[in-house]
Amino acid sequence: MDTKKYYELCHKTKMYNRVEYENRDVGGGTITHDEIDTISEFENFDNIFISGLHQDTFDYFIDTQAYKFKSIMFWKNKLVNDWSKLGDLDQVEFIGYFHNQRITEFWDMSNNLKLEGLFISDFTRLHSLSGIETAPALERFSFQDAVWNTSVLDVLEPLVNTRIKEFYFGAKSITHSDISVYTRMPELEILDFRSNMYTTEELAWLVANLPNVSGYALRPYIKFDRKDPTMKDVLICGKRKPFLFSTTDKEKIERYVIKFDNLVAKYRKEMNRE
Repeated sequence: MDTKKYYELCHKTKMYNRVEYENRDVGGGTITHDEIDTISEFENFDNIFISGLHQDTFDYFIDTQAYKFKSIMFWKNKLVNDWSKLGDLDQVEFIGYFHNQRITEFWDMSNNLKLEGLFISDFTRLHSLSGIETAPALERFSFQDAVWNTSVLDVLEPLVNTRIKEFYFGAKSITHSDISVYTRMPELEILDFRSNMYTTEELAWLVANLPNVSGYALRPYIKFDRKDPTMKDVLICGKRKPFLFSTTDKEKIERYVIKFDNLVAKYRKEMNRE
C-alpha cells in the first residue's frame, strides 16, 4: 500500500461499497443482522464502508463478513466498546474507524498479518497507543479529529516498536510530548501534524535530526493558493506564529526563513558533535 492509496482509503468514500440499511440517520443508524447478511449477495469488491453497528452487530459482522475484505471503513459506530475481534482478520490490509465514544484500548494485532494502514478519528476515550506495537506489518497510521477537537494521546512511545513509515497526528494534543520519539522510529518517512503543534525551535530540531523525513509542517512556512488577494496566504510554522501576505510581507517572511534555517544549521552542528 503506497501513500496515495492510503490517503484515498482514509478520505474518499467513493473507494468503498456501502452497506445499505433502512434505519440510517445522521448518528449512524442501527444496522441489523439481516442487513449484514445481504453483503453475501455482492461479488468482486474488496472495500466496504459500514455504519450503524452496535457491539452485537459489530461482532456478527466480523464473524460472518469482514474476512472477505481488504479494506474496511467503520463509520460512526460510536457505541462499540470492544473491538478485539478485529484481531481475527488475518487478510485485512486497511482499517479505518471514524467516531467512537467507548473504546479505551487497542486490540491485539499480532494476527493482522497484512494490516498496513490504520486510520482512527474522533475517539473520545482512547488515550493510549499501547498494543499498536503488536501489528507486524503496519506502515501507515493516522490519529485524528474531524468534527470535535477533543482526542488526546498520553504518549507516542509505543510507535517506536513498529514499522511505521507514515504518521499523521491531527487530534487535540499529546499529554507528554517528547519530540525525540520521532528519531527513534527508524523507518519513518512522512510525519504530519498541525503547523502550530510545536514551536519553531522544535520544528527546526526535527528537520535537523530527521533529514530523510518530510512533513506538512517541517519547513519555515506553508504557502496557500488564494484567488482573493485580500486573504493572507503564508502561514509561518510554529506555535503562535502569524498568517502573512506573500506580497506585502516579503521581508518579514524572509526573516522567519533565515531564523529557521539558522536554527536547523545550529542543531545539525550540535548533532554532529555528539
